[in-house]
Amino acid sequence: MARRHIDPVEVLRSGGEPARFLWHDRLYVVREVLDHWMENEEWWQGRATGVTSATRTVARTAVAGTATAAPAGATAPGGTTMLAGAPEPTSVLGGPEFATEREVWRVEAAAGRCAPLGTFDLRLDAHGGWTLARTLD
Repeated sequence: MARRHIDPVEVLRSGGEPARFLWHDRLYVVREVLDHWMENEEWWQGRATGVTSATRTVARTAVAGTATAAPAGATAPGGTTMLAGAPEPTSVLGGPEFATEREVWRVEAAAGRCAPLGTFDLRLDAHGGWTLARTLD
């Protein structure tokens, strides 16, 4: 069973991958990275920027058609190292509120040596903030 979350977490990376994260005052150690992908941000739940949803839709459509590939090792906002060939977070309107992609890491982790393993989706937004997005049983 999957449970959705929007809990902020602190993540320590090693070699570019999540190695540990702090959630509800418990330290989880990542045992294995199961998957890694990019996904679009939930622009319809946008920030209070004064930009209408129609403007966002036009901007997202235009950005999708004009995104350029980032070189390997390029740095995105928030100091995140981008994947080779990943689109740069660009915007027709030029604001950070239109950053369209974020990284998601599916990891297997435990809160101690004897604790059972769990599966977690850790999400890194374009501004460098980490969120626990999902837990899986």
